[in-house]
Amino acid sequence: MVDIKTKLQQISDVAWIVQQGTKRIGILNKDVQEHYTFISGQSVELFDNDEEVREHFGNITLFEDRIDQPTTTNGNFFIKGHRVNYPDPVPVEPSDPAYRDDLPLYLKTEGSDVYYAAGWYAINFEKGWKHGHGPKLSTILQYGYKGPFKTEIECRQTLKKLNKAKRKND
Repeated sequence: MVDIKTKLQQISDVAWIVQQGTKRIGILNKDVQEHYTFISGQSVELFDNDEEVREHFGNITLFEDRIDQPTTTNGNFFIKGHRVNYPDPVPVEPSDPAYRDDLPLYLKTEGSDVYYAAGWYAINFEKGWKHGHGPKLSTILQYGYKGPFKTEIECRQTLKKLNKAKRKND
């Protein structure tokens, strides 16, 4: 049987990653007035005390049932052969409306609406081409891009050529 009870993984004295089963569903923060804020990919919810938090997640031992694993691991994660520099990324599935065959996309948390592109990219900003690793999808679509590249060196080589051509045309 899979344990889907909501648990907390402490990341600071006043912040926790909220996890249901194996999925990270958001972050819980406690402010100086002992109020709590839960931030997920879709909403922000406020709670006056820890009892309201326990009720919301349906776990009366929520603050005692902690996950003792570190919040980051040294494992490497790849999407379509491109390394992702983020712990536990959520790959975008082909059934997702934002899925693109030409880009290895992922989310940082389950249910988020902010998409990231795995790999190295040359991004065409107004002042010149710049490199980026794992940029937001909205950024590369807004400014234009070349990539993805599997290595930083490969990206920088392309970047030199692109900037040289851009200076020649200006």
